Amino acid sequence: MKLDKKYIAIGTGVIAVGVVIYFLLKDRASRRPIGIIDDENVDFDYNNASGRATAIKEGITLSVGDYKKSVEQSVKDKKYSKYLGKKIYTFQDNVNVRMGAGVNNGFVNNLAGTIPFKKSFIGKVADVKMGEDKKLWFGVNEQNANQLYEIKKHFSWNPVKKDETLRWFRSDVVIVNMNK
Repeated sequence: MKLDKKYIAIGTGVIAVGVVIYFLLKDRASRRPIGIIDDENVDFDYNNASGRATAIKEGITLSVGDYKKSVEQSVKDKKYSKYLGKKIYTFQDNVNVRMGAGVNNGFVNNLAGTIPFKKSFIGKVADVKMGEDKKLWFGVNEQNANQLYEIKKHFSWNPVKKDETLRWFRSDVVIVNMNK
């Protein structure tokens, strides 16, 4: 009789674990990725910027020099709305993603993560602010962010809990595609 109770307990446990795994996998498979995918082949015109060009691919070319002038003019005129809805890319390797429009490396660090590669599509600009450092900061939310982020460190929008906050990028480490 003891042996039968043992088999029943083991069988019940295996079935319970199987049911839990089934529902966890079913829930994960039904999640639709949030955000957008970049549909452009974009390259930066490094000839008009500081540094050298290595290879320019075919596709849309963004002039870094023109972009820097555009940011300077926007800061001077205090008109930032022209950047809203535009696609944003990393200008250099290891671009820091911030939880606020400013650098805070003190006791409470607002670093959300790092995008490791230059020319990575970030998303569409959802907000623009002037930071205390007199630089423009571009905010991207989850709905307008790239689904295919390759982020190192601890950056993520929590897939369990909706995080509607913006992630911020300083204007001197990113470039905004003003062509569209």
